[in-house]
Amino acid sequence: MSERYEWCPGNGTRYDLIYGHVGTKCMITWMHKGGSGGTAMLFSQFLHYTYVQEKMQINIADAAGILKFLEHKGHEVGYPEGSMYERCEGDPIIRRID
Repeated sequence: MSERYEWCPGNGTRYDLIYGHVGTKCMITWMHKGGSGGTAMLFSQFLHYTYVQEKMQINIADAAGILKFLEHKGHEVGYPEGSMYERCEGDPIIRRID
C-alpha cells in the first residue's frame, strides 16, 4: 500500500511524495508536476544520492531532500560531502495527505 506525504526536510523546500511497497521493493514518487504527475523509483537497499539523481533525473539538492525522507522512513542512505547543496538542517515536517 502507498501513502502520500507532504515532506519539508528543513532546507526550505516542500515535497509531495508517495511512498510504499511494491512486492519486495520500496517505491518513492515525487509528484513535482503540480501534484498530477512526477518521477518514481523502485529500490531495495542502500541509496546513494548519485543513484537517486540519475534514476529520478533530479538535482543534488532535491536528491538530498528525498533521501532525508527515506532516512526518516528507516532506509540507509548516502549524502553528498561538502557544501554543493542546501543542507537539511532545520526540523523536518511530515504530514500525511489523505
